[in-house]
Amino acid sequence: MKFRALGTLVNLLGEGHRYQAAFIRLNQLQDMMPSIRDARARFQALGEASQLLSSAGQYDQAEAYARMMIAEPPPGQTICQGAQHLLRVQRDAKKIGPLDPLFDGAIDACMASGDNLFGQIMRGDVAWFYLAQGRPEDAVAFLTKYGDAMRRLDYSTLSSEIDGTLAQAYFRMGKMAEARIYAKSAIARSAKGEYTEALTEAYDVLYRVEKQAGNVADSLAYHEQYMAADKAYLTDVSARGLAFQMVDQQVTARRAEVQALNKQNEILRLHGALDRKDVETGRLYIVILAASLAAIVWLVLWLRRSQMRFMKLARRDGLTGICNREHFVDQADRVLAYGARSDRGLCLILFDLDHFKNVNDSYGHAVGDEVLKRAVDVCHRALHACDVFGRLGGEEFAILLPDCSPAQARARAEQLRLSISATAATQARPELAVTASFGVSSTLQCGFELHRLLVVADAALYRAKRAGRNCVFMGDTGDIPDSPYLTEARG
Repeated sequence: MKFRALGTLVNLLGEGHRYQAAFIRLNQLQDMMPSIRDARARFQALGEASQLLSSAGQYDQAEAYARMMIAEPPPGQTICQGAQHLLRVQRDAKKIGPLDPLFDGAIDACMASGDNLFGQIMRGDVAWFYLAQGRPEDAVAFLTKYGDAMRRLDYSTLSSEIDGTLAQAYFRMGKMAEARIYAKSAIARSAKGEYTEALTEAYDVLYRVEKQAGNVADSLAYHEQYMAADKAYLTDVSARGLAFQMVDQQVTARRAEVQALNKQNEILRLHGALDRKDVETGRLYIVILAASLAAIVWLVLWLRRSQMRFMKLARRDGLTGICNREHFVDQADRVLAYGARSDRGLCLILFDLDHFKNVNDSYGHAVGDEVLKRAVDVCHRALHACDVFGRLGGEEFAILLPDCSPAQARARAEQLRLSISATAATQARPELAVTASFGVSSTLQCGFELHRLLVVADAALYRAKRAGRNCVFMGDTGDIPDSPYLTEARG
């Protein structure tokens, strides 16, 4: 009974965003799991553990628990729930590849056993995989077939995910009216107060739809909402990952401290037990134990220092090592606030790599990752210590330049463009040419608000793409709606 209640508590704490408390309870659950004989309680605990660990980026462990559910379902259960957890782990981990036929059978098993919610969640994930694989038409066809049944479950998170996937699929197909309808529906169906990937992507679709339609005021409004939702979502993602690392380090440190105390007690016991004939042998034991104790003490200190290191890593993009989107936004906001107080102009460079999807499709994601890392290395060599450099997502990057005029920013963007195009994309593929397109905005145009700088730079980047790519375009004041604030900022 205690074990089952603990599993439920883990789920409730996770749903309530009390992540550190959830991982503390999860650790207790994992310690108890080997001794539990109640197959149903163990099955439930595996599901709770898989879900929480996946949300914190611990995909290998989450996948292992899901596969245990598939391998050992209790009486009366099928592979349904385990397969649903496994597919969601693969979605969270962005493991884009052919789907295992296991999932087709699992969906059928869910429907046959009455576990409709798990089956329909899996169908939503299957549609997401179609979209991620560059098959938006298949995603639309699949959700057109099953979408009504999925929505009838009246599960807001699933409904929002369905409409978010449809919005992105229609946008990629060039059907802007449908993309707008489903993006608005995804937002309307989102649970209040929850910031999810589906909500963030829906605002992004609306921003891009309105930008293409030339509706500047609407595109700016949606971009503001996108930035707010994206920041809140990424903050929550980072909080989950950091909570796991903190609890993991605390548990390891406590175990090391217990070992240290045990070693100390062993040393004291040996001191008391020694007689004259065993002095030399006893001293050797004491030296060995003292060395072990010193090593454990060092480990405890190292673990405590590593907690700070994990906090730093949570702010970095895992592939390139530069600021992730969340940390870039935080850093940029602080630098812009200082610029506003000191009346010093700043500029923003936004760039992305041209035809990067073709690189991934033709050469594979490993080569694509190498291209991204080499482009970042090239840029790093040209940046100043005070510049803020971040990866906004995919192949899109931003650089905030303090104390910089528009003319200087254009020159620096041109320098970066030439450096990227002149550098071999990878050592293994020296023939692979990579270029980048750039958009530049300035606080002279936009004031000291990051979202306005991003909107103007993004519009300039879009013009660079339309002009043939591999070029630099400056932002235009027509890319943002007039307002008293902006009129004053332009001087």
